[in-house]
Amino acid sequence: MLEVQVKFLETMNKVMPVMTELEQEKLLAFGEGLAFMTRNRQAERAQESA
Repeated sequence: MLEVQVKFLETMNKVMPVMTELEQEKLLAFGEGLAFMTRNRQAERAQESA
């Protein structure tokens, strides 16, 4: 794993226990949105280079 990935996971591990359930749900939704956008961007780039 890259160092930045380790730092991200360590940070999330620290903050999640002190977040409310609503804050955690919002963070999850944000992360899922990022994943969705990343997958779409990758698909677009694959189509452009095909």
